[in-house]
This record gives sequence, structure tokens and C-alpha cells, in this order.
Amino acid sequence: MNVNDMYQICQYAINKAQNGYLTPDQFNLLVNQAQTSYQDYLLGEFQQYQYGRPQARVNYSQNSDTRQRMTPFIFNTTLTIDANGHADYPEEYLQADSMLTSTDDRVRFTQQDSLYSYLKSQIDPIASNPIYLLVDDGFQFYPKTLGTAKLSYVMNAPTIVWAYTLDINNRPVYSPVGVTGSGVHPTTGSVDPLWYDIDKLEIVARVLKLVGLNLQAGVVEQYANQVTQQGQ
Repeated sequence: MNVNDMYQICQYAINKAQNGYLTPDQFNLLVNQAQTSYQDYLLGEFQQYQYGRPQARVNYSQNSDTRQRMTPFIFNTTLTIDANGHADYPEEYLQADSMLTSTDDRVRFTQQDSLYSYLKSQIDPIASNPIYLLVDDGFQFYPKTLGTAKLSYVMNAPTIVWAYTLDINNRPVYSPVGVTGSGVHPTTGSVDPLWYDIDKLEIVARVLKLVGLNLQAGVVEQYANQVTQQGQ
């Protein structure tokens, strides 16, 4: 399923409900809002936290199924740590998944209010049990002499784009990925989502909710099958 399929499903559902017309620009705006909302849901929305239980009901680290949904956005990289113990965030960094030393020992996350305890600890010295903090522009490591660290992280989902050109009647015509034209994103064409198909349907359901159609994923899947078989 590509971005055009998602747009066609949205149009089909809106037409079936006689709820107007979703322009390409409106779709591009809403589909990225829906994507961000869905990624936030899988990572663990703050609104789901309960008093005394600092963990969301749904969290990608809690079970293999939820984590599988996030695998297109989990990447590994090696950080270069400067002499001050600092390393910049990778491009499109969203959330740390794991941190290891160059010899695959764990680097523990700690918060600023606990730093003093770790730095002064005699039974758990940072020289042999390194830690890191999150700061505004990257990671702060202790000890500062690590040199490198292996980071697994979740990236922001790339922006989805339904690109188009205009025909002689000024109607938008879909521009596939990599196809250039004179309309929106003329040098790149469309940008397909990285999600699995089941997650794309969840995102479509969220788009439709934003335009006032509260449909379950099962109904959206039925619409998707109808669009595939019959066309929009």
C-alpha cells in the first residue's frame, strides 16, 4: 500500500459518507498529523500514565507485537563522544532504545537529579559502570573518556507526501515516488510511508477521524479492499 492507496481510501470513505472532498493539501496535512499521533501512541502517550505506575498502557518496549510495528523506525549508529563527554543526537532522533559501550557493555540512563549519587558512588563507580544523561542538544556521558558508544534509537517517521501535478483542467494528478513534475514536490514526487500495511490502515482511520468520520480499522480495511477491487 502506497500513499496514493491511502489517499484513495480516504476519498472513498468520505464520498461514501457524503462528507465533501479531501484536497491533496488537506490530506498531506492530516496524514502527517495522524502518523505523528499513531507513533506517539505506540511509543507510549503521556496521557495514558497512571499515578504510581509511570508507564503507558501501550508502549513499544512492552511486547514484541508493538515493537514489531516500530521496527521500520529503529536504527543503530555509533556515537562519537568528544573530550567533554558529549555526543550530538542523530538526525531525526526521537527516542533512545539502548546504549552500549564499544565492548557491548550497558551504558545506563540516569536523570540530572540522580547524577550526584552516581558520581559519588563507591560501590557502583562510573569508571566501570558508565551512565548517560539526555541534554538539550545530545547525550552527556560519564565518564567523559568513553570515546564512542553504540546507540539504538527510534527516529521520527519521515513526512508522508501525496505529490501531484495539475492537468489542463487544474485537477490534481498523482505523481509517484521519484517522478518529477511542476506541482507539489516537483523534484522528488510522492513520499510513501514506511509503516507496515496494517499500520497504514490505522493511520487512515485517524485521518478520517480528523475529518469527522469515526471508523474502526476493520471498516477501513473493508473500504481498502473495495478500492483495490473496484477502484475509487
